Amino acid sequence: MVVIQHEHPLTLVDLNPKYPRDEYVYDDEEDLISNQAFQCPCDRCDLNITFFHRYYYKCNQCDYSLHKLCYELPITLEHTSHLAHTLSLFQNESQQECHVCKYYIWDNQLCYYCSTCMLNICLNCGKNKAHHHTIYHPSHEHPLIPINRENSMMCDACGKHHQGIFYQCITCFLSFIYEDCIFSPKRLLIQEGTCDKFFHTHPLILTYGFPIADQQAKFNPRCRVCDKSFSGYEDFWVYKCEKCRYYAHHHCAYSRSSYLRSKPSESGKSKYYFFERQ
Repeated sequence: MVVIQHEHPLTLVDLNPKYPRDEYVYDDEEDLISNQAFQCPCDRCDLNITFFHRYYYKCNQCDYSLHKLCYELPITLEHTSHLAHTLSLFQNESQQECHVCKYYIWDNQLCYYCSTCMLNICLNCGKNKAHHHTIYHPSHEHPLIPINRENSMMCDACGKHHQGIFYQCITCFLSFIYEDCIFSPKRLLIQEGTCDKFFHTHPLILTYGFPIADQQAKFNPRCRVCDKSFSGYEDFWVYKCEKCRYYAHHHCAYSRSSYLRSKPSESGKSKYYFFERQ
């Protein structure tokens, strides 16, 4: 599908003007949580625009929004690898090979297309530079960008090993966060994160670390999902309810693996049972 220019002028919106101090300068945590829950579809690439993208363009006259990156892509392109014809910005309808780098362009990805020769050029080759959505995440003081190729490594958010796309800091090169983790909700009902295998009355709030001093001040709590301690997880993300001293590892509260479910026994003590997530 060929991409066309929108008929109305678009306005640049900054979803997080207080970055990177947004975790500290909001007077009301509820306001921050509400803002971080923002998302809307991009009308050019069909992917969601989120709070962590920070910048996006919107139309004040109709319901039309674009990622900043998608807005900045030219609708037409003259490329040195194909001087015979002008290329058009195109939303790919089926998997195709890039004419230049030979890597695949996946379904629904944006690319540049020659309708005469029926060839595609990926965005990276089309503009001769990497094109990626920059993420402004409150867990890190610098912007993060996705690594263009899949990697197999440990995630600095959950502490687990993953294979897939990671986001990294190109300023200090100290943070590598798995793509599923980086978009974790700030507020989470444990029953939603675990398909009703666990229940807690209050929403859990995501925090980006659990220092030893804080653990000791809370009498060294254990994870309510796996019943293990937070020793060694001082720098990893944790979901917590401070009202009830209810804590869970990030990967336990928001994972796709097996769970232990706590049930009260006749004596009033908890027993733990394994449940497999389908």
